Amino acid sequence: MKKIYFYLAMLLIGGFSACTNDVGLDVAPPQTYPQEKPQVIDGFTIANGSDFSSAIALTDEEKEFQVVKATATPVLAEGATVIFRTEISDTKDFQKVVELPVKNTDNAATVLSSDLDKAVKELYNSIAPIARPVFLRNYFYILDGTSASMMPTPAVFGPCTITPYSNVKIEPAYYLIGDVNGWNLDGLDDYKFSRSDKDVYDDPIFSITVQMSGYFKIVPQSSKDAGSWDGVIGNPVDGNTDTEGALIIDNAQAMRVMENQWVKITLNMMELTYKIELMGNAPRQLYVPGGHNGWNPGAAPVVYSPNLDWKFDGYVYMEAGNEFKFTSTPDWNGTNYGDGGNGTLSTDGGAGNLTVSETGFYRLTVDLSKEPYTYSAATTDWGLIGDATNGGWDTSTPMTLNASTGEWSVTTTLAGGKTLKFRANDGWDINLGGDVNNLSYGGDNIPIDADGTYVITLKLGNASAYTCTIIKQ
Repeated sequence: MKKIYFYLAMLLIGGFSACTNDVGLDVAPPQTYPQEKPQVIDGFTIANGSDFSSAIALTDEEKEFQVVKATATPVLAEGATVIFRTEISDTKDFQKVVELPVKNTDNAATVLSSDLDKAVKELYNSIAPIARPVFLRNYFYILDGTSASMMPTPAVFGPCTITPYSNVKIEPAYYLIGDVNGWNLDGLDDYKFSRSDKDVYDDPIFSITVQMSGYFKIVPQSSKDAGSWDGVIGNPVDGNTDTEGALIIDNAQAMRVMENQWVKITLNMMELTYKIELMGNAPRQLYVPGGHNGWNPGAAPVVYSPNLDWKFDGYVYMEAGNEFKFTSTPDWNGTNYGDGGNGTLSTDGGAGNLTVSETGFYRLTVDLSKEPYTYSAATTDWGLIGDATNGGWDTSTPMTLNASTGEWSVTTTLAGGKTLKFRANDGWDINLGGDVNNLSYGGDNIPIDADGTYVITLKLGNASAYTCTIIKQ
C-alpha cells in the first residue's frame, strides 16, 4: 500500500489577447489571481495548479496546460492511480456544460490549448476573442487495473476567465471613403457601414447602400479616430471593377464602380472579402399622397426601400375611408400606383384610389420587384415586450400613439440587466429590435442597464430609420 497526495489544478484565466496576420490585437497586461484554497473531499485534497494561477489568453501556439494533479489521498491499493474528468460551464449551476478532453498521466490531467479554445467557443457558441467566465467541475476516479471507481462529490472552482484565439481583428465599425465623399477622412459619418447588434466575430458582415461612382476604399474605426490613412483597407489591384474580391491592408488599392448608380457594398471581415451589388436606378422611396395630407405629393409621407430592392415599408395614420395612392416622385409627373384589385397595384392612369376601411396607424408595404405589383395596409397597435417589462415575454405593455408624429410612447418601470423589444398587435408577426438608432424587423433584444422608471418612445414617422429612445427618469 502507498500514500498518494492529491491536488487539482484549477483554471483561473482572464485577459484579452489574440494574434493577428495583418492587424495586431491589443494584449492586456497579465493578471494573477489568489490561489484558491484546497478542497478536501472524501479524504482527497484538491487544489488549483500553478499553470492557471494567472490570466490566459489563448494563441495559435499549441501548448499543454496541466489542469489537475493529485498529491494527497487516503491509502490506496498498490498500483492504483487517480484520473480526472473535467467539465466547464458558463454558470455555477452547470445548466450548460462542455467536457474538456483532458489527458491523464501520473495522477495529473492536462488539456491542449487548441482543445480548450474549441471548448470555450462551443460553450458560448461564439468565436469572439473576448474573456469568457467559466466554472470548472472536476470528477475524480480511483483507477485500479481496469476498474474505475468515481468519488461521489466533484470539486467545483470558479469563476475563471478564458480568452479564445482569433487570428483576425475585426473593428466595431467601418466607413466608405472615395470619390463619393471627396476622399475626406473628416466626412465619414454619413458613410458608415451598417451591421447587426451581434458581436462582430459572431456576425462579421458589414454593408452600405449608397449612390455613387468612381474609386473607393474602406476606413476602419481606428483609422477614422486617428485621422490617419494607416490601416485603410483596399484590394490588390488599383481600379479593380470586379464585383467581388479580396481585401488587404498592406499596399491597399482602390476598388471602382464605373457608372453612377445605387450600389450595395458588403464586407465579410472574417474572410476579408468584399462584394458589390449594382442596383441601377432603383428608387429609394415612394410617396403616399391622399386624403390624409390633402393629396399633396410634395408633403406626403413615404415608404422606404433600405436595400434598394424595389420593396418598400413605412407607416401612415389614416382615418376610416381615407383614399390614397403611391407615387414615384414628389409630384404627379412620375409613375403613379393605384388600385389593381385584390391587393395589387396598377400604373394605369385611370386606376382607382386605394382605401382603408378603419381608422388606425397603418404599416404600408409595397413590392415592385415583380409583376403583378402588390401592396398591403395593416393597422398596428404597439407595445413593449420582454423580461425587462412588467408583462415579461407573455404580455405586451401598451404604448400610446401621437398620430401627428408617428411616435408611440409609455412611461413604465423596467428591470435592469434584462431586455425588451417592440411588437405590434400583441403578436410576433411585426416586431422591432436591434440598434436603437436604426431598429430592424426581428432585430435583437434591447438591453436595459438599471432598474428604474423610464420614458420609452418608439419613432416610426421616418420610414428611412425607425428609432427609439429609452430615458431613465
